[in-house]
Amino acid sequence: MWRLLLVTLFVLATALSAGAANGAPEGQATEMVLEMLKDQESYNSAVRPSVNGGATEVKVQMYIREIDVDDTNMKAEFDLTFRMVWNDPRLTYDAPGVSYVNILTPHLAWLPDAFFKNAITTQLESVYPESYLRVYPNGRLIYSTRLSLKQNCPMNFARFPHDTQDCKIQVASYGYTADEVFFVFDEEVQIGKDLHVEKFHMENIGDNMFSYCTTKTATGEYSCVQISISIRRAFGTYLLEWYLPVIFLVIVAYFAFLIPGDQFLARLLLTLIPLISLASFSYSFRQSLALVPYARALDIFTGISLIVIFATLVHVIMCYIKGGQKCNVAADEARGGSDEEAPKELSEEQSAFRRALNKVMKRAEFLSRCILVGFYVFFLFVYFAAYCGTG
Repeated sequence: MWRLLLVTLFVLATALSAGAANGAPEGQATEMVLEMLKDQESYNSAVRPSVNGGATEVKVQMYIREIDVDDTNMKAEFDLTFRMVWNDPRLTYDAPGVSYVNILTPHLAWLPDAFFKNAITTQLESVYPESYLRVYPNGRLIYSTRLSLKQNCPMNFARFPHDTQDCKIQVASYGYTADEVFFVFDEEVQIGKDLHVEKFHMENIGDNMFSYCTTKTATGEYSCVQISISIRRAFGTYLLEWYLPVIFLVIVAYFAFLIPGDQFLARLLLTLIPLISLASFSYSFRQSLALVPYARALDIFTGISLIVIFATLVHVIMCYIKGGQKCNVAADEARGGSDEEAPKELSEEQSAFRRALNKVMKRAEFLSRCILVGFYVFFLFVYFAAYCGTG
């Protein structure tokens, strides 16, 4: 019994000592780094790390978790993990078996003074900031934090809703000039696999996302890196909610051509109701869009559709005026009488002239119908070929 108890205690002591031995190197390395950070004589967090007085290279990394685009107010919100990588020779240490140590109080070390140039607000994601400083034995440092970024996103709506917009994230140094601190890209910006942007599709994910935006001011030249995120508007929603209904309204107005000319009220309603409906719907729909001082592609489409419906209405009214409610019959029937009831003093030349005039009027009416229908069909072809074909 005593032997079994002694063996058990020995096994437990061995396991505990082994666990302590495994955790000791990392803990000792963490304490070593913290002591170096707190030692004001050997390390000063206000002094920029440099090799032979050269500039400090800071590599930028980014992982975008979520994007929310407000195209009405031309703003965008990003939920992202932001990282910076640089070397600080003052924080080298020797700890066999330790790859790196994590410091949850990054402000103890020198940090690049990076800021987002076009940001409106920058907010950390939790009460206790989700950030850390990873220190490697060779002095390599990684600062990582998760934040929410709300910023302006200038947009051009000339091709709306066939447009592609670029939202730029610009990271720059606030106090250090480019001769002291300069930013470079470490690797591609990572995009969340399940990332979904409402009303948009992600595009341009690759090397062409990155560029530099170094600027000169009165106080010097400052390093800046820029990440352009291209988003293409989802056209299917607008096709179902706007384009097809507008085309159907034009077709309904064209149905007035199939109604006999003596039924003026029915022809008038078939053109007047689509005109009023499109005008009212267009006004209410435009209220939900961004206010811009130029015409959008949607405005061109709606305007031409309104003009075609209005031209159809004018055609119907002119037929009623010219033909006496019977523009589809011969001129003699439109006057309500026959050749026998015509005045006897009417000469044969006048009768021939009237018959020729009636034929011209009937041909003009038929030609105007063909022009109205053909023009709109041609416009639809040119419009969708210009915007959808080249977008």
